[in-house]
Amino acid sequence: MANDLNTSPHLEHAQEMSLLGKWPEAVESFKKALAEQPDNSWIQANLGVALSRAERHTEALLAFEKALKMGYDNAEFRYLRGLTFAKVNLLTEAAQEVELALKMDSQLKFADYDLGIIYEHMGAHDKALAQVTKLYKRNNTLARKLYFQLTPEYKIAAVDDGGSLKGKVRMTGTIPKPRVFHLINIPNIKFCSRISDGDGHRLLHDFVVNNDGALKDTVVAILNVEKGKPFPRKMTSVTISRCQADQYAIGYKNGEDLLLENIDPIKHEMAVYEVNGVYKYQVSHKTTMPNSSQVRSLFMKPGSPEMILKCNLHPFIQTRGLMVANPYFTVTDAEGNFEIHDIPPGTYEVMAWHPFIPTKTGTITIEAGQTATLDFTFEAEEQRRKLYQNDTKGYRFNTVFENEEGFYGGKREMDPVEVLQQFNNSERYIKGMESPSEE
Repeated sequence: MANDLNTSPHLEHAQEMSLLGKWPEAVESFKKALAEQPDNSWIQANLGVALSRAERHTEALLAFEKALKMGYDNAEFRYLRGLTFAKVNLLTEAAQEVELALKMDSQLKFADYDLGIIYEHMGAHDKALAQVTKLYKRNNTLARKLYFQLTPEYKIAAVDDGGSLKGKVRMTGTIPKPRVFHLINIPNIKFCSRISDGDGHRLLHDFVVNNDGALKDTVVAILNVEKGKPFPRKMTSVTISRCQADQYAIGYKNGEDLLLENIDPIKHEMAVYEVNGVYKYQVSHKTTMPNSSQVRSLFMKPGSPEMILKCNLHPFIQTRGLMVANPYFTVTDAEGNFEIHDIPPGTYEVMAWHPFIPTKTGTITIEAGQTATLDFTFEAEEQRRKLYQNDTKGYRFNTVFENEEGFYGGKREMDPVEVLQQFNNSERYIKGMESPSEE
């Protein structure tokens, strides 16, 4: 707390010791300065700070109380007084002081962090979690730090004679058409054209359905398991190859790290977006250089159910994720099958999540050593993508791509198309959706 009052050798020494973190010496010098200026409320308040930092918390509270009676009061003072109450486990008084400090100055971001810690020690977990949300946009680093200070709601425990769940996810009706991205506006056209229909169209199959109606890339998660096996130690990974992500859908624990690998010879601008209904917020953005890897945090605002990992240069590179509360989840394979093991016996709600169709839920009872079965069926007509482009008519390469001359003179050399995407126009796909994409 700044001093704009009279100085003295004792006061100057007290301030010097404070800056050096020599708190016992600072206490003695503040006491001598206060003896010279007994009505100086600023010295009285700072004596309280020095006493607290010297771990003499009861004396510090008495000094703070005297400073208040002398008329000294501001947001920082209340915040420091609140921290001292917390040191002696007077948590209600601590919370009240820090709350008052934030009313006086809402910009005290560290006060928001410490208030969350105080709430957690008081057993007010929901209020502590609300502090994480409050800090989320103001200071993401502090929000993440606070989040990991809170007691996890899911507890790790031994699972004796657990059961299993298996099933299949299907889609009925006419399969929704894939999204189409026109390469006319995409950089790195020489490389990106390798995966196209040959006329400048890149396809993104949000719904991958085989001939038997099995739906791939659906996250199946058991919702209300409070304790059980630990989350996998292996880091979730997404690999980008030929401008495609190898995983379209994942389940993830909030705050976990994701290994992002780019084996393309071009860079990608990979961004992570938090998704909550129609609301999207870019959490992180970082260039992923050619033939490199990096670790990305998947920390989202608590309560945000979904995320998108997407390239801002090549928007057809997408991975979508569902936030899960426990490790009892999986993603359906190409045959629509899923299995989850080591489930504690009990009755649970299970959800099947796909990013572009309403979620399905069901109830199962897991018995010790037994395998339960649960299937899910989605109706294709319920798909809820925004207006998107599915027009593959016409030629969509940039005009410079058509030029026989290269950028620096001489004949342009073309890389061959390595993977030719086919647009299936059969009756398996829903027709008549030809509006521009918003994503």
